[in-house]
Order: sequence, then structure tokens, then C-alpha cells
Amino acid sequence: MERRTVIADAAIDVIAESGLRALTHRGIDAALDLPAGSTSYYFRTKSGLLSAVIDRITDFSRVSFAGVSAQLGSDPVDVTVRYLEHLVAERRNQLRARHSLLIDPSIDTEARTRLDGCLFSVDGAVELFGDRAVGEGYVALCEGLVLASLGRRSGHVDVRVPIVTYLTGARKL
Repeated sequence: MERRTVIADAAIDVIAESGLRALTHRGIDAALDLPAGSTSYYFRTKSGLLSAVIDRITDFSRVSFAGVSAQLGSDPVDVTVRYLEHLVAERRNQLRARHSLLIDPSIDTEARTRLDGCLFSVDGAVELFGDRAVGEGYVALCEGLVLASLGRRSGHVDVRVPIVTYLTGARKL
């Protein structure tokens, strides 16, 4: 795995486990047992490191969603349920890091906008449903289900019922 990717993954873990204040170049070097200054060589600033975190979460999301879609086809309920279950079960630290960054007041507008779209695509949902309000509502529901899952120790929230309920109601609009 490329060194930049390893560093971004370590940064995600640090943010997820200890918050944004714990994210330092020196801390990443120590966590990865790298020589001092290694993280700074690849990411000169904390902003650059945060950008790498956002890129990594976004890339993971695109690949994961494409994999689920390829495996299950085009049924929005099955694809959404499987994707949400995957997010909560396999990518918990990415979710925790993302939510920590989203609520941190020091994160700039551009980074917050990128974070906002790194798990779910409003434009993709609008295209799927043919309606902006339905697409935005669908993404908001998915975001809420992820957050509810993060708040539970078991990480389990039955996502199928709310997704089916929303989509059934949305189709009647």
C-alpha cells in the first residue's frame, strides 16, 4: 500500500479514537513507527492531511457503493441496506472520523462540503428518484441511520424498515 494511503488511514484512526486535536504529524509518525518528519514529508500541513482523510473516505465510499451495486443490481432498497450495513460494520472508524470533522468548528467550508458528500451523493439520489426533495430526503435518512448506528454499542440499527417506508412513501408523491 502506498505510504500516503497508510498515513491517511492512520489519520482516520487517530481522529476516530481521539478527536481532531490529537491529529498531529508527529502523532501519525509515532502511530506508524515512522521516522520523525515522515508524515510532514508527504503532507506539509494539517490541512493537507485532512484533505487526504476526506479523499480516502470518499474513495472508499465510491468503491464500496459500486461493489454493492454491481453485486445486487439496481434495487434501491437492497443496495441501500447492504451499503449502510457495510458502512456501519466495516468502516466504523471512517464514520466516526467523518462525523468528528463535520461537527468541528475549525473545519473550513470547503472541507465541510467535501465531507458532506463523501458517503452519499445527493445528485445521484436526485437522478435515481427524479426529484430533488426526494433525493435530499433519502440522503438525510441514510445519514441519520448511520449516525443512529454509531450511537449504539452494538452498531446495529435495522435500516431496512425505514428505507422501505421512505421509498414506499416517496413513490406515492
